[in-house]
Amino acid sequence: MGEIWSKFGQSILRGLTFVIVCFVLIGSSNADVYFNVLTVNGTDSPRERKIRQGLPPELSREDILETDGLELEYDVTKGSYFVVGTVKLEAKETKTYKVRVRDIWKIEKEDVEDVKTEIDASLKRIKNTKFYEVGKVRQKSLLDRLNFVIGEQEKFADDVNKRIDRYRVYSDEINEIRGNALSVQYWRTAPPEPDKSKIFTYIVEVENRAGNPRTTKEKHYLPSEVKPEHLLESSGFELRYDVEKGKSYLYKEEELASGEQKRYRVGIVDVWNIAQGEIESLRERTRVAYKLLKDTNYVDSAGYLVKSIKKGLLKIDESQSVDRPIEEHISAYRSNSKLYQLVKADVESLENLLNALRENLERSKLKNVLKKVSALKNIKKISQTIFRKPKKNTAWMLISSMVIFVGILTIIHFILWGRRSKNITFDEEPEEEKKEEKTDK
Repeated sequence: MGEIWSKFGQSILRGLTFVIVCFVLIGSSNADVYFNVLTVNGTDSPRERKIRQGLPPELSREDILETDGLELEYDVTKGSYFVVGTVKLEAKETKTYKVRVRDIWKIEKEDVEDVKTEIDASLKRIKNTKFYEVGKVRQKSLLDRLNFVIGEQEKFADDVNKRIDRYRVYSDEINEIRGNALSVQYWRTAPPEPDKSKIFTYIVEVENRAGNPRTTKEKHYLPSEVKPEHLLESSGFELRYDVEKGKSYLYKEEELASGEQKRYRVGIVDVWNIAQGEIESLRERTRVAYKLLKDTNYVDSAGYLVKSIKKGLLKIDESQSVDRPIEEHISAYRSNSKLYQLVKADVESLENLLNALRENLERSKLKNVLKKVSALKNIKKISQTIFRKPKKNTAWMLISSMVIFVGILTIIHFILWGRRSKNITFDEEPEEEKKEEKTDK
């Protein structure tokens, strides 16, 4: 049978009129990963063919270190880099290109330790507050999830293919853990209090259908919204987290006799409601923003958004006021959560209009200031022109000109005065003689 298959395979290879290109991950070295691009000519004559092979989409240009002579292109549609080239292959020839890239599919130990430090620091900050006990549960949950992901990475440390697959599965999980570790709201938000919320009972049934006693290891998955702090009555079950499914599950290992059945009741706080405080917060943000926008050019857009926001929040309120079976209750919550996100986006759009208005006002104020500065500059130029300080040579020329002018004018005045004085005749008699003549008469 093996010989038949071998001959059949050889006949297929002889009939190949194209180049086979395969993409093989061959291992890692010194924090780098090597990919093999294998080209095979299975025909009996030389062939020249083009190579075009995509690289993992997580790689950036800086992560691709060597292409072994192939060119590098970026495919905008597919969002990843490709190695391309033309190869000449002789009959039955096989050629391998090695592409070296950085090993980005691993979580560094330093990063893990930093996240753990932040988790511990966040718990320490809420010590002596009402959130501390819940915080300890959340701390354990985050650390368990983080340790699980790191364990999976270490498990496949020597199998890069599987490690890349695991990294893609767990990358969002790591980002969520990191975000929660740094989130003030995450640590300072208490779960609904049992006496103020509904308590749903989750029924777990276990049965040994075997004909002999055995140890059962059962997983019972909970809705994705349920976290460890939402569990009130565990009935001896251990709460674990499945990263791949993104769900918590109940786990219990116990000995059951042949045909034995057990029924457990697990209490879960009703977490399938959007907090009224969050709804009112969106309403208040909407009121504040619209009040500032109603007398501006943005009033029409603001009115449209406000109408949409009010309609969405009213629909959520009405939906949450209806009593439903647990399955429908969860379904309604998930629909309301999507609607809540849309309403929240509208509120943010409304606030963006407010930001645009502020930017316009700031630009307007800036223009006014610039105009005033420009006017001041013009005044300065005019004053400098009028009251410009003359140069030393110019000043002395002006003074000399004035002195010469005054001198010439004085000389002309004396000449004219002298000429006029020659024409004056002194025919007037002394006053005493005139008086004597008057007395004789």
